Amino acid sequence: MIVMILCSPQSWSIIKAALLAKIHQDLPCVKGEEPSLGLFGYSPDFDADTFTLPHLVQLAAKKNIEAKWLLAAPGKTLASYINANLRYTACGKVQLAFAVIEESLNGGYSYTLHGLSDISRVFLNRYRAVWHEVHRMTGFIRFHPTPDGELAAQPKLFHHTADLILRQFSPRYPGTTLVLVLDNHALMLKNGKLSTAPMEKYLASIENDSFTPVWEKYYQSQYIASRKNIALAERVIPKKYWNWLEEGRLLEEAAKK
Repeated sequence: MIVMILCSPQSWSIIKAALLAKIHQDLPCVKGEEPSLGLFGYSPDFDADTFTLPHLVQLAAKKNIEAKWLLAAPGKTLASYINANLRYTACGKVQLAFAVIEESLNGGYSYTLHGLSDISRVFLNRYRAVWHEVHRMTGFIRFHPTPDGELAAQPKLFHHTADLILRQFSPRYPGTTLVLVLDNHALMLKNGKLSTAPMEKYLASIENDSFTPVWEKYYQSQYIASRKNIALAERVIPKKYWNWLEEGRLLEEAAKK
């Protein structure tokens, strides 16, 4: 009899579901997606969130499945990679995580964590893309003061990284409320807690910041036309950000000349 293994869209829940699926030779699935599996969606189910990982590791040992590494550093590393992959903007993120965990249980975690297969290379590349975005944004974002004493910015994001970015900035501005304006709302970090707010509250402060022309003037004063190197500039500021950053727009104009 086929049994459905259900989990939440979170890294450790996904890991437990994949391990349960390996133990029972059944199908893992995120809660709420059962109807998409057709007849399989009406099978009896196990909820991975009701199991502890140590208990599942013990059950796996009885089936000659080596899973103790999930309780050690490699397991934490895999969970952090999955967490980043869940933030990547693409379809089939959870299914990719299931495949990577199964591969790790079959061939060993080193095989996966070092990207030795096509699946694991995609998995690692997505992990890197997410953290590259966080790293770039901590260098590119410029906050604008609001009348309420908050600092707001409107980043150009390709993945779901806004909360990570806010927490990266938080130590730089202790005691200050930080806000990122996203597509249809604003994400706020205040006293270490995340919340949402209407984006319209912050747009005026961002769009009418008097410092923007000063920054453009500063950039132009440092620019030496005779030493123009667009290829180097593109490595420092990727082209996908040129229509967002003030200096990016200036680079775009210089590239046309």
